[in-house]
Amino acid sequence: MKRHVCDLGVFGGPPAFSTARPIGQLASPDPGQFFRHAKGMFDRRRLSNNGPLVRELENRLCDLHEVPHVVAVANASLGLIILMQVLARQPGGEAIMPAFTYAGLPHLAQWAGLRPRFCDIDAFTHALDPKSVAGAISNETSLILAVHQVNSPCFVAEFEQLSATSGVPLIFDSVHGAHCTYRGRPIGGFGLAEVFSLHATKLLNGFEGGYVTTRDGGLAEVLRRQRNFGIIDDGVTAGIGMNAKLNEIHAAAALACLDGLDGLVERNCARYRAYSDAFTGIEGLDWVRYENNGEQWNYEFFLLEVDDDFPLSRDQAVEILRGENALARPYYSPPLHRSQHCPDFVSTPELPVTERLAQRFIQMPVGESLLPGDERVLAELFRFMRGHAPDIHAAFSQRRNP
Repeated sequence: MKRHVCDLGVFGGPPAFSTARPIGQLASPDPGQFFRHAKGMFDRRRLSNNGPLVRELENRLCDLHEVPHVVAVANASLGLIILMQVLARQPGGEAIMPAFTYAGLPHLAQWAGLRPRFCDIDAFTHALDPKSVAGAISNETSLILAVHQVNSPCFVAEFEQLSATSGVPLIFDSVHGAHCTYRGRPIGGFGLAEVFSLHATKLLNGFEGGYVTTRDGGLAEVLRRQRNFGIIDDGVTAGIGMNAKLNEIHAAAALACLDGLDGLVERNCARYRAYSDAFTGIEGLDWVRYENNGEQWNYEFFLLEVDDDFPLSRDQAVEILRGENALARPYYSPPLHRSQHCPDFVSTPELPVTERLAQRFIQMPVGESLLPGDERVLAELFRFMRGHAPDIHAAFSQRRNP
């Protein structure tokens, strides 16, 4: 419990948490399940190259997403790169995407030989605004890369209609869409393809890895070829591919996590509800809801919104949290079109909704490292910030100007 401003970790006090509270899922697979899946790998001496564990994982993911084809890859980034290379309407054109997303996405478009084209987002879903995208489509457009957000899927129907009328290929970055539904159907079967992650911080932990879901058997076959140097048979290649193969160890980890997926989602939901209860009544704060609309959610994140009524800035609150070993961070801030790494050639119109939302949200600690009761500790920190705001402002000012 903090009593004075000097008790805050950022000003030299002891942190509220003795160990870090990170923002990723970090749901380690059950060791027994992992070794059960991995045991035969050593007997077979088959560690990679589309082994039986990878094929089993692909089959189980087909069931999870209710799609006929899943192509496992070494990571989601490589999956997106080869998918964009295969589907781009024209090489060197524009890949339409949001600027309110993770920093690596425009890099992947450039690796695929495309130019990022940022469009604005919807204020409620935080996903790409179909009207903004429609206005950006031109002869230079190679594809639309829509990103499902943690609190809401994209406007799938609108984008599929836009793709059909414009002839622009549509794919989804669905890293945050695992175990979620859109209009009662699992995320994974929309557009031409969707890409998911098996990174350790994501819902399904394969240590590393990713996969592409699609209903198009021809596309799946091309992706399988592309992940293996473009090889068709016996060393004969059909074009320039790469090594994007998932190995058997990572497949075993992902299979073990699949075994416990329902339990993880239940724990995520319990943490979300604990956060909601703890933060109720703190003036100037709100949070992103998972709508009770019959859809299925994974409750992966807790996103806190800092309103203008809160007496500290969003960034000041984040600095205080990190001083307490709560590894919160500004959510998608700065937006990608404001990044110092944004290339000069990127075409970006005004993005007013993106600009506004990028100043408001905190990605709070979540996942298996968050212990019961931590949500109340974090809420009390915000109550302390609100009650001691003038002294906190003075302490920040004194630290800047000793």
